[in-house]
Amino acid sequence: AKEQADEANRAKSNFLATMSHELRTPLNAILGFAEIIKDQVMGPAPAQYVGYAGDIFSSGRHLLDLVDDILDIAKLEAGKVELHETEFDLQEQLAEVIASFGQQAAAAEVALGSKLGHLPPVRADRRLLKQVLLNVISNALKFTPGGGSVTVTAARTAGRSLEIAVSDTGIGMTRGEIVIAQTPFGQVNSQLARGFKGTGLGLPISQSLMQLHGGDLVIESRPAVG
Repeated sequence: AKEQADEANRAKSNFLATMSHELRTPLNAILGFAEIIKDQVMGPAPAQYVGYAGDIFSSGRHLLDLVDDILDIAKLEAGKVELHETEFDLQEQLAEVIASFGQQAAAAEVALGSKLGHLPPVRADRRLLKQVLLNVISNALKFTPGGGSVTVTAARTAGRSLEIAVSDTGIGMTRGEIVIAQTPFGQVNSQLARGFKGTGLGLPISQSLMQLHGGDLVIESRPAVG
C-alpha cells in the first residue's frame, strides 16, 4: 500500500511538473490583453471597461502566482529542479531585492532595512536564491503590523558558509505553528494569520531550494515577538 501511495504521489508530481506550459500560456494571454485594455494602449476605452480590465489583470496575476507555487513544489517533489550555479555579487542582489519591496513596506508603514557589511562573491543559482529572498522577505512584511520593522542581515560563518537572516517584529509563531508553516499547503490557523491569503507553499519551496544548495532554512520565532 505504501509503494502504491508513493507511486501515486510521484505520478501526481510528474503530471503537475509537466503542466507548466499548458497552464501558464492561456493565463499570460489573459493578462496581456487585460493589461492592454487597462492601460488603453490601443486608444481610449470606457472608464467602466478600464476598471473591469484592471480587476481581471489583478485577479489573473494572483492566479498565476498560485499556479507558479503549485508547479514549483511539484517540480521539487519530482526532482526536476536543476541548479544553474554562477558566481555573483550577493550584496548587489540583496540590495536589489530589498529595494523592490520599498513601496510595499512604505504602504504598510513597516521600516525595511539591512545590515550587510562586506560580502565576497558567492556561487549559487542566482534566480532560485532570489526566489527564496523574495518569499521570506514578503512573508516578514505580510505578517508585521504597521510601526514594526523587517531587517535583512548577511555574513560569512565558520567553514566558509553563508548565513542570510530576515528578522521582523511581526505576529510570530509557536513551535507547533512553525512545523505547520514548513509543511507543503500548511497554513497557520491562528486568529491573526487567518486574514492572509496564500497557498502555504512559500516557506516549503524556500526550504527545498536551500536544501538543493546544500544549505537549509531555519525558523526561530515567538508569538507577538517576531
